[in-house]
Amino acid sequence: MFWKRLKKPTEADKPAEKTREAATAQLPLQFLQQLIPIGDLPVAELKTLPIRLRNFNPGDLLFNRGEQAEEIAYLYSGEVFMEAGNGAGYLVEAGTFKACYPLATYGEQNFNAIAKSAAQAVYLPLSALQRSSKLADQTGLNLEQVPPALRNTVFFERFCQAFKADNLHVPSLPDVALRLRSALQKDISIGDAVKILNLDPVISSKLIQVANSPIHRSNRPITSSHDAVNRLGFKTTQNLVTSISLHQLFKSRNKQLNQLVQSLWKQSIQVASLSYTLAGLSGKINADEALLAGLTHNIGALPVVTLAETLDVAEYTETELHAAIDYLQGMVGAFILKKWHFPDSLQQIPLNTNNWYFDDAKPLQVHDIVLLAKFHSRLGGALSHKLPPLNTLPAFHKLGDSTLTPDMSLKALQDAKQQIAEALNFFRT
Repeated sequence: MFWKRLKKPTEADKPAEKTREAATAQLPLQFLQQLIPIGDLPVAELKTLPIRLRNFNPGDLLFNRGEQAEEIAYLYSGEVFMEAGNGAGYLVEAGTFKACYPLATYGEQNFNAIAKSAAQAVYLPLSALQRSSKLADQTGLNLEQVPPALRNTVFFERFCQAFKADNLHVPSLPDVALRLRSALQKDISIGDAVKILNLDPVISSKLIQVANSPIHRSNRPITSSHDAVNRLGFKTTQNLVTSISLHQLFKSRNKQLNQLVQSLWKQSIQVASLSYTLAGLSGKINADEALLAGLTHNIGALPVVTLAETLDVAEYTETELHAAIDYLQGMVGAFILKKWHFPDSLQQIPLNTNNWYFDDAKPLQVHDIVLLAKFHSRLGGALSHKLPPLNTLPAFHKLGDSTLTPDMSLKALQDAKQQIAEALNFFRT
């Protein structure tokens, strides 16, 4: 393949390299606002961003695999081939949705970026990426960012009224999950925990089912809640009981809305299963915590659907409902998990997994795992063409080279997922 034969620029190439360097450029505001996630910055800040524009000839290297990125790079014009170590890759064309995502963010590059035609690349400071990522970490209603489909609608107005008056219907965890979570804050015995579990035979039996699953199974099958807690431990038991309880919340009295809620629950299961698998592959994140985090990542959609139940069908459209869920579920989800007294690490999951480029500048966290799980859950779907390149996500870089590679097939991930299919099956019933 032609691209494989390309070599790094030699010393003789360096004079030509200098001619391609352009001075600070001023680009159309409309172009900057389309960039993800930079376009979320306030207009005044976008207008003052220091921008460099570089020109490349066909066959030129924009950057090499293994180089450290010091700026964010976007394609402005032309075509660029992103070549992985095995020669595979993908094409980025200016003006397409894929070009709205960065060619490179930061850290070590996983691709060679090769100009397939005459091309121009835009370079922005990394600080702009960090500032735009922080915009997603908000727990208040930002009316300036309300999507057009929601503005001036009865549905959104009713939501704002209910939220400000603290009249929004927030789901409560079932009694057993709350009692166990509260009891485990104290020094209790296995017998005390079992007494709480046995108040709900369904939860108790499902916990035994999990303890006998391939994840936790030993040579001796168990038949009692006491043995299940003893095998799983208090922390895992608490997370699993909460996870099992969540299914009871994903219901609606309205037949059409219940179909939507069940679809949301299936999404939760898929993200949760992938979160569990990725956490295990990373070896850095507790898999049971990742499972619970995946199941709660879209919990904020429930109050939005519940609000729809109280309205006449003529007062909102399906488009408005879905726009409300997309816009509000992050903020509302964080609000719910705070009311449930979840750990801070889990409270922020609904907010952080709505922004592919969220970065808290910390080592791998559970929210990074859930974000990557959400990414993989959308591969092959109707909107997969709108996904950013995996190698540009900060969460991906935190995994390290040995866990995933951006050009790998999902076969290994799917194989690992099959190992826990039996344990996850009880969430569907």
